[in-house]
Amino acid sequence: MAFHAIKIFCRKPGAPVLGTALLGLTLAIPPLPALAQQETASPGYVLGEGLELGRTGVRIGGYGSAQWQQMDYEQTPASVSHFSLFLWSDIGPRLKFFTEWDNQENHTADHDHEYEREGSRFLSVERLYLDYSFSDNLTLRAGKFLTPIGRWNQLHADPLVWTTARPLLTRDLFPDNVTGVMAMGNTEIAGRSYEYMLYHSAGSQLQPDPTQTPFDHAYGGRLVMPLGDTLQLGISVARFEQNPGRPGPFWKHGEYKRLLAMDFMWAKHGYEFSGEALRRQSSAGAAHSEHGSFIQGVVPVWGPLSAVGRLEHISMPMMKQSLQRSVIGLNYRYSRAVSIKLENIHDSGPVGARSGLLASASVLF
Repeated sequence: MAFHAIKIFCRKPGAPVLGTALLGLTLAIPPLPALAQQETASPGYVLGEGLELGRTGVRIGGYGSAQWQQMDYEQTPASVSHFSLFLWSDIGPRLKFFTEWDNQENHTADHDHEYEREGSRFLSVERLYLDYSFSDNLTLRAGKFLTPIGRWNQLHADPLVWTTARPLLTRDLFPDNVTGVMAMGNTEIAGRSYEYMLYHSAGSQLQPDPTQTPFDHAYGGRLVMPLGDTLQLGISVARFEQNPGRPGPFWKHGEYKRLLAMDFMWAKHGYEFSGEALRRQSSAGAAHSEHGSFIQGVVPVWGPLSAVGRLEHISMPMMKQSLQRSVIGLNYRYSRAVSIKLENIHDSGPVGARSGLLASASVLF
């Protein structure tokens, strides 16, 4: 496979180079027929669907992402931001196994810069669970899995989302993962089909993410209602105990959080409009409550090229005022498995809010 070196020249952070840089990216991309030949060159393997290990029934896959950023006052050289490995297997007609291990790097666009460990790497167990399916109406899951709050957190693999930066509320207001048990499936209420998830964790996480404040004893649920073929509405509730590993005035030992979130997704002919809103209350009092929201739109531009725009808002006790973020970018998606992204982020609100450019290339294999 031929690799293309792509250079993006910037005069200063936030300079209007988005269109010029994307043109360079587009010209460097091989034509789609060439990609199709690459994907089908190996019989029995399709890019993005994993590879079976002999005749074991076990498949291996994953994704890798390279990321470059130039935020205010600093520039981070291109680096491998994620290398995630999946292993999964159907052990029997009802029992399934899945695990994801992710070697990832912290970036300023994903975390509050005051608490992050910029440039550090860590290996996380994102998922490690067994599923036992009784029927379409009931599947039991045990192990470590993604917390079913909103849509983004459950489908945040880099090649599958539209932007390099995650929405702020999906990083800061609830734990990404939970270790415990979950019941999920479909049920019919008043003649309408609903998807449900109910989960519980009696203790802390398996190998927790060091960038997140630790938590214990989480439980909650999610309900998704389809409204026709193009629109879905979701509601999520959760409760978990905060267990900070660092001293500070904003967290207390034994503090628990109650969370309510709503989300929607509309998609048709390549156009998408989605959003999430979340409010988190604390047992420590109203002064410790947080809330956030975002809306995002996707518009097809040409073939696999789409324009993406997102508006975000988040309010947390550690901030003297609310943070607003706007994201405007372009996503060139060869296929479901390969995408190149370029976006401009602009923050306003608290002192120290950052703005700049992000670019990434991701492959699901």
